[in-house]
Parts: sequence; structure tokens; C-alpha cells
Amino acid sequence: MSHLTLTDVEWINLQILTSIHAAVQADAAEACSRYGLDTALADHLRELHLDQLWSLILQVGDNSLFPPRPDLLALISAPAVLAGPLALVHQRLQPRVRSLPAEFGRAQPR
Repeated sequence: MSHLTLTDVEWINLQILTSIHAAVQADAAEACSRYGLDTALADHLRELHLDQLWSLILQVGDNSLFPPRPDLLALISAPAVLAGPLALVHQRLQPRVRSLPAEFGRAQPR
């Protein structure tokens, strides 16, 4: 039996993408709001199977799918009691994520 070792970036991509996938399965509207997804991306993610998500992660490799928020420095520099309100306000001001290219959903498992 061979073991698959993921890099830190692959592990983060997998964790975030599977979390978003589960959220879309549970409540697409809430997931779109929470993660800044558009409807096309949410619909596409809903249709993917977990083996397709794994394949995507392996194909993308050590390239991050999820860059940090543009205001991350401001949030971690702010007094702890202000971090939550600042995160909420800044989130509402950030442009929403567009779609992943369609070919990402068509990746075949290795």
C-alpha cells in the first residue's frame, strides 16, 4: 500500500475546498455568502465528487487556490476585540470570487 504525502499547500487547498464543497451541499446560498462564491461556481462544486476534488488538488500541486485576505495584516495587527468586527466589515467590502475554470471539474483521478 502506498501512502500519499501532501505538501502544506496541498493540504490547505484540500481542507478549504472540501469545507466549501460540504457547505455547498448543505446550503448553497449560505455557502455563496460565506465564501464569496457565485452561483455557477457553487453549482459546479456541488456536482463534483470527492475523488474529483482530490484529483484537482493533486493536479494543481503546490499552488495555492486560496490566497489570504487582502486585509490580513490589518486584522492580525488590530486589537483582538476589534478583529471580529473589522473582519466582518472588510469582508462586506471585498469583491466576490468569480468562477474556477470549467476544466478544473473535469480532472480525472490519477
